[in-house]
Amino acid sequence: MLPDKYLYLVLMLGSLAYPFAQSFERRITLYRKWKHMFPAMLITAGFFLIWDEFFTQIGVWSFSETYTLGIYFGSLPLEEWMFFLIVPYCCFFVYFVANHFIKKDIFRTTYRGIAISLSILLIVSAIIFHDRWYTATTCLLPALLLLYLVFIAKAKYLGKFFTGYIFSLIPFILVNGVLTLKPVVIYNNLENSGLRLSIPAISNIPVEDFAYCLLLLLMNVSLYEMFAARNKRDIPF
Repeated sequence: MLPDKYLYLVLMLGSLAYPFAQSFERRITLYRKWKHMFPAMLITAGFFLIWDEFFTQIGVWSFSETYTLGIYFGSLPLEEWMFFLIVPYCCFFVYFVANHFIKKDIFRTTYRGIAISLSILLIVSAIIFHDRWYTATTCLLPALLLLYLVFIAKAKYLGKFFTGYIFSLIPFILVNGVLTLKPVVIYNNLENSGLRLSIPAISNIPVEDFAYCLLLLLMNVSLYEMFAARNKRDIPF
């Protein structure tokens, strides 16, 4: 059995293994989308790493020395840097696979209503918990991005995005469940709502993480779709 310090690393590499291996599968051919995926992933990762570093420094969360290698860049362990590239890659895989096999845009006529309703819920949550860094920020940012995509960008792919997001919640709960159950990531409950998805032996996930995941995926997908739309030979969903 591997020492505990390899847990986060193994979790990241294990999460990547299947999606990467299937990237060359003839029906999905994810590798053909890399030229738009990777710029989207790098830009989003840069944003989240700055956010992550700031929140770590002010004590919103910290990382267990027991379950990480002990290699740090700034205040963040190596595995956390990997997280913002590996998790989006896996979610892109889910996004494209889900929309490949589900041909119909299930939310084609409702995505605007869903996005607006979700934005209102998130903004209200940000107001209620305005004095808690993680809750306020993590609720407000995806709400603003959703409203921008609906009213300004008029993004037609949001219905497809919601389909991919729903399916991505399955691996999200499994992976984040480990990170929060051990815990690998240690949250300061003074900076969040204190509400958690607690499933014995599976997860102890702060509910804010679902909004965090929404923002992470939405930024990646939105940037991908923007880059892909510029290339007529690679038309987005």
